[in-house]
Amino acid sequence: MRYSDEHKEETRRKLLNAATRRFTALGYNGLGIDGLAKEAGVSNGAFYGNFSSKAEAFRTIMIAELDNLRRGIDRHRSEYGDDWLVAFNEFYFGDEKLDDPEKTCPLPAFAPEVARAQSETRDAFQSELLRIVDAVTEGLDDDLNEMTEKDVRAQAWTILALFTGGTLLARAVPSEKLSRQITDIMRVEVIKAAGKN
Repeated sequence: MRYSDEHKEETRRKLLNAATRRFTALGYNGLGIDGLAKEAGVSNGAFYGNFSSKAEAFRTIMIAELDNLRRGIDRHRSEYGDDWLVAFNEFYFGDEKLDDPEKTCPLPAFAPEVARAQSETRDAFQSELLRIVDAVTEGLDDDLNEMTEKDVRAQAWTILALFTGGTLLARAVPSEKLSRQITDIMRVEVIKAAGKN
């Protein structure tokens, strides 16, 4: 039986949505192909009709989610101007993103998984990460015209490390109070790292 292009596209969309939620919440090993297909409401054959392997599905989703993060930074820069980092900081460490594992940032969600992945996935992660660093660096350039490009880029790396590490720590502890303390501290430190204190 031949399926229409619309059906194929709908199947792929279901797979991508389900796999994005599950990989983000549970990590690469949290669910196998059977579970991913079931979560999407499709057959295993439909999975293999879209991806050659679970690793390819993970890589595809990782790239898309990191690109979404970069575009989110760009949107905040466009919408909030000089105050973009303050607004993004509040959004990033917001309760909804912290409390819902399926909505967490792809950096803390995927970085530990990528560290153990094949070189093709690691290379793709690095390429997307560098684009994110570029976006943050460009957002800091306007305020830091007396600093060198190297210094501004170092600040961008520091900010991303605070976002990533802060989220990992806040989500790892069982105490909600301690989790909130961590994110409150990270909010302050991100602004300090940007030289806005």
